[in-house]
Amino acid sequence: MRKNKAGAGFALVIGVVIAAVAITQDNYGGAVFAVAAGAIASGLLYVRSGRERGN
Repeated sequence: MRKNKAGAGFALVIGVVIAAVAITQDNYGGAVFAVAAGAIASGLLYVRSGRERGN
């Protein structure tokens, strides 16, 4: 059975949305943190899903 790969990218999308809000409030450090945290979470979820599939 094939899993949907959208789950791994969802964390990155949330990070980008949070970063956009942070930028509108002139919080550039928070924006960088949100994107970095989203990218790391997305990468971890992608690797984890790959292991579960047996790849």
